[in-house]
Amino acid sequence: MTGNGRITPWSRRLGRTVAGAAALAALGAVAGCGEDSPPEVPEGGPAVEPCVTASGELVADLDADGLADRVLDPSGAGTGLRIRFGAESGEGPEAGAGRLVGGSGEDETMAAVADFDGDGWFDLVAVATGEWQGDDPIEPRVAELRFGPFSREGRGQRSRELDLGETRGIAVADYNHDRYPDLAAFVYAGDGVYETEARLGEAEDGLGELTGEILQEYTVMAEQTGDPTPRNMPEPGLPSFLPACEESGG
Repeated sequence: MTGNGRITPWSRRLGRTVAGAAALAALGAVAGCGEDSPPEVPEGGPAVEPCVTASGELVADLDADGLADRVLDPSGAGTGLRIRFGAESGEGPEAGAGRLVGGSGEDETMAAVADFDGDGWFDLVAVATGEWQGDDPIEPRVAELRFGPFSREGRGQRSRELDLGETRGIAVADYNHDRYPDLAAFVYAGDGVYETEARLGEAEDGLGELTGEILQEYTVMAEQTGDPTPRNMPEPGLPSFLPACEESGG
């Protein structure tokens, strides 16, 4: 709140975090919990050494089947994310953000993949947000970190609710330059204001809670209402944490 009593987007954002916690907890009980089960975690860790291609695609074993999977996100904001399971062997299906996240058919779905907790397995951030409602922001229908390895339907070993506002884009980032990947979230803060917020990676919870200090240090305001999401996102973060893939051919 400002000195003249006006509620700022940041103070409103922190208030929404508390108010929406119960609703998100209820949604989390069913999100990502289809008929499939999470894959068993093999002893010894992943069989595939993860890497990032020259075009920014992640290559890793996401579902613990010993095969290399490939993650593509041409949108740069999670809405266009696709996973080609077993891509290097030619086996397995392709899953987009909608299939991985779940939610209603009218939701805007987005996903991001990284080893946020640093345990060697890649995790899935799953977000589904309803249609824009006007000046006041809405809570996402789904906002979860699903710990890997995860299934081809987006089912994780366990899940944790994330304190995200009206999210319209997400991406892996590297804000504080430690060993844990971070998450950038492009959100509608209300009253025509858009911003990119940070959630920092950590060992215990995968992604830390939102605080006023994090908001003030890392938040980037959008230059204008409706500014394309990728323009307000940080540089891709995965290359900071993984080696480059050895490209075949000349």
